[in-house]
Amino acid sequence: MIYIQLTKDDNGVGFVTLAKSGPSVLCLPDDIYGVATEHLKLLRQKQIPFKKLEGYRVRLQQPSLPHDEEI
Repeated sequence: MIYIQLTKDDNGVGFVTLAKSGPSVLCLPDDIYGVATEHLKLLRQKQIPFKKLEGYRVRLQQPSLPHDEEI
């Protein structure tokens, strides 16, 4: 998986482009996405700027603990 960050100005268009492309996308905070190589080609074709991130610098969210509340 390749991690990228979209600019604030292009995040909306970029996310919709990624979501419509078919393969799944991992959405993280701060406009960061985990994508496949095909996604990078698509973003370049549509001229949507992005920054490639080093995988070891991306913090993945930890799952939250279950609540003890009854529903």
